[in-house]
Order: sequence, then structure tokens, then C-alpha cells
Amino acid sequence: MAYVYLLDLYKYIEERLGHATDELNHADGDAATAKFEQGRIDALTEFQDFLTENFNPKLPRRIRETYFGKMNKAGSD
Repeated sequence: MAYVYLLDLYKYIEERLGHATDELNHADGDAATAKFEQGRIDALTEFQDFLTENFNPKLPRRIRETYFGKMNKAGSD
């Protein structure tokens, strides 16, 4: 897998997680919508964890430090 595709996939997953979280917060008591969005969040998170565990170690160190170092700093703010 090309590195660019993996990094784009991470970005896409983050966008979808954000959208699903927003939808979950605005479910307005609709149990079916809330359950659907929670399942969506769980599936995206599980896939993100799979990618992190299996593909991050295969990325070159420089790309890992550049991309994920920025993500870790942004997450700690």
C-alpha cells in the first residue's frame, strides 16, 4: 500500500468519525439513529485501530514522526 493512500485513509476516517459523532450528539432522542451512529463510530474506531497496529510500523520513521507527531501534539492541546 502506498503511504499516501494510508495517510489519506486516516484523514477520511477522522472526518467520518467527526461526522458520526456530530450526528450522534444531534440524534434528538431517536434510538435507531443513535444506535446506528454508535455502531458506525465503533466500526470506524476498530478499523482505525487495525490500521494503526498493522500498518503504522511499516511506515518509514520520518513519515510516522511527521504525520503522527503532529496528530499527537494536536490531540494534547
